[in-house]
Amino acid sequence: MKNKHLKSEVANLLETVDKTFGKDSVQHQNLDYYFDILVTVYEYNYDSEKDLLGELKDLINKLSEKIPELTPEQFKEKYPNISEMIDYLDEWLTD
Repeated sequence: MKNKHLKSEVANLLETVDKTFGKDSVQHQNLDYYFDILVTVYEYNYDSEKDLLGELKDLINKLSEKIPELTPEQFKEKYPNISEMIDYLDEWLTD
């Protein structure tokens, strides 16, 4: 990752929240969870030109070769909420 200070800043922020609310607090757990997801997405996109949505769709298509319920027709029926999320993100994030 090119921004070498990001993880240490996140750790410092979590430590501050830990001191104020405690490590087992909802605030600390939520902040840790959100930053874990955001830093992962940031690292994945920052170091490469990969499109996470495209990668997800490609992976589901690959898996559908072995798992019939992941074919586009079955996927929409079996996983309507995931399908809706992907369609929404595809509409709003694709150039």
